[in-house]
Amino acid sequence: MRSAIALLSVVSLASVAVAQDYGRFPCSLVNGDGTLSPDPNQCLDDALIPPGDPTSGTGFQIDGPTPTGATCARAGQSGAYYCGIAGAPCTVDANCDNGTCEGGVCRGGLTTPCTADAQCSGNLYCTDIEGNVQPGATCGGLGSFCNESPFADPDGTPAENYPVFNQYCASGYCGVDTGVCEEHATEVGADCSFDPDFACTVDEATGAQLTCIGGACAIAPQPTGARARARRAGGALFKRRACPLSHTACSVQGQKGFECIDTNTNIEQCEIWSCVDGFEYDSASESCIRNIRA
Repeated sequence: MRSAIALLSVVSLASVAVAQDYGRFPCSLVNGDGTLSPDPNQCLDDALIPPGDPTSGTGFQIDGPTPTGATCARAGQSGAYYCGIAGAPCTVDANCDNGTCEGGVCRGGLTTPCTADAQCSGNLYCTDIEGNVQPGATCGGLGSFCNESPFADPDGTPAENYPVFNQYCASGYCGVDTGVCEEHATEVGADCSFDPDFACTVDEATGAQLTCIGGACAIAPQPTGARARARRAGGALFKRRACPLSHTACSVQGQKGFECIDTNTNIEQCEIWSCVDGFEYDSASESCIRNIRA
């Protein structure tokens, strides 16, 4: 049985800084304006550093053979470039980062029908955590193993590594507790017992944030000063991050709380996520007001 704990290896900081995908051999150049360009030199045979051990025979994709004669091609999800990733030109299987060469193109990307891991590109799997192939299996499909990456932070929390493993699933969600591709729970009452900290997202009917309570998704309660104090005192989630994973905490001028800002998209889109001691969130004014009961 494969472990549901991340299998990690060392990569360069430059590689980690670039948007990731399921390929094992990045070949992107970051331009001055932040855009990415392919760098074929990074795909030369003597330039490729295997993230695992190709001679180990473990059966893990990270330990798959290092491609030879690989072409630097753009990945579909992130827009980053990888050597021999699905979609790259090829003449033989050896030109591909795992997967196969069919019709002059590397195959084995997300949702590709498969009967073995060797048919899947990069870090994608066909088999489940037990190493078995389920009926109708696809690369990165539901139930496929996904808890392995050369790009995860060995010192990072599950929340920080969460988006890395999600890239290995067509559903966009790798269960933290299960180690396989899952579907997020998106309605009140849906089962979240399989991954309590990460299964629930947003209620598809109301758009309200969901949280897992007693093994079922429920509408997340509005934060108050009391709840903020409880989080600071010992809440595991608060210890992980003060804001949702894609946001950054910053102070709010004139307010007794802080904002969670999505700095990757629109800096104007933010929300008060918690209040300091003695204050509670007022939904009418969308601000932190003094709690007279405190």
